[in-house]
Order: sequence, then C-alpha cells, then structure tokens
Amino acid sequence: MSKTSDRINLTNQFLIAMPSMADPTFSGTVVYLCDRSERGALGLVINRPTDIDLQSLFNRIDLKLEIEPLVHLPAYFGGPVQTERGFVLHDPADGDV
Repeated sequence: MSKTSDRINLTNQFLIAMPSMADPTFSGTVVYLCDRSERGALGLVINRPTDIDLQSLFNRIDLKLEIEPLVHLPAYFGGPVQTERGFVLHDPADGDV
C-alpha cells in the first residue's frame, strides 16, 4: 500500500486549523486543498489578506487590471510553503465552461 493511499483523501476540501495549532505557518488558517498525491500536496490559504491591493499586484507583474471594483481589493497570502509562486482564482471567462 502506498503512503498516501492509506490516508483520507482531502482533495477539494477545506482544512481549518484547530485553535491549539501552534505552528505559525498554519495557525489560524483555512486551507483549500487543491491536490494531494505521492508527489506532494497543493493547498491555498484563503483567509490571510496581505497589505497589497490587486492594482499594486497587477502593476508588479506588468498586467492591467481593468475591472474597477477589484482594484482596491486585497491580494491574499496564498502560501504557506512556496511563497514565491502565485495563483489567480477567478470565474470562467465568458463562453468557457
């Protein structure tokens, strides 16, 4: 039996840190677990806003944010492990399913 097959598969589930969680990386977090396999796990912290708004973030990566209601919304810390990577979560574009 592989190491991951004998555990509960929590892919597509939210993981909520217990109040007693002492690890500062995960303390107080809600993580959406996108994928978990023998290669590792991919989860996004969804409840830690940063002090950077979306307009500033888009400017940093040379993209234009043209949706006015979004420009002052905070970017969220998505980590917690590979903080040099980023993800954009969005609704499907018109016509995409």
